[in-house]
Amino acid sequence: MARNRDPFTQALTSLRERIHTGSLSGGAPIIVQDEAARLQLSTTPVREALARLSGEGLVERASSGGYVATRLDATAARDRYAMHAHYVHIALDLTRNALGPLRPPVPCVGAQEPGLAVGRLFETLVCSAGNGVLWEAFERVCGQLDVLRRLEPRLFSDLDQEAADLYAAYVDSAEGRFQAAAARYHERRVGAAGALAALVCGGERTNRSHPSQ
Repeated sequence: MARNRDPFTQALTSLRERIHTGSLSGGAPIIVQDEAARLQLSTTPVREALARLSGEGLVERASSGGYVATRLDATAARDRYAMHAHYVHIALDLTRNALGPLRPPVPCVGAQEPGLAVGRLFETLVCSAGNGVLWEAFERVCGQLDVLRRLEPRLFSDLDQEAADLYAAYVDSAEGRFQAAAARYHERRVGAAGALAALVCGGERTNRSHPSQ
């Protein structure tokens, strides 16, 4: 592993990526000494990284001590998508109050996959609302949703069209068009929360059967 980052950033980046990809199964204990050995670090930056991830809602304290990766069951998945929708709605209200019919410029996403493109669009809207507390809460729930979003293509076959429709609605001046498109985006995911959580659990069982080296 390249030593081009400080130990804390190394540990934080590695642990966050393993959680987002499902390599660290929800509910499984995270052993500080094992992670430190894997990363060839001392235990201090690993503990600091886990404390940060706890604040992000990606890990939680175990009743017996230490940390476990947060498990996303159907209820947790539904609630997180619902909160994402709520934060976007708040951002739309703040932007409308500040700019009237205008909106922040649409982000340039090039050839990004649809999930990333839509994520950039929502990030632009929420960041431009100018409310630091809203942005922090939005970032937190986005991080918690990452593992679910990676599985959305397995349920939804029209993500490219959905992304195109959202972008078209965003630049359209018609009152309420983007709000309606964003509501449809979130409603289908809230409705599919149980299926997405099941896919996460299926991946976790696979990871436990075939642990990464």
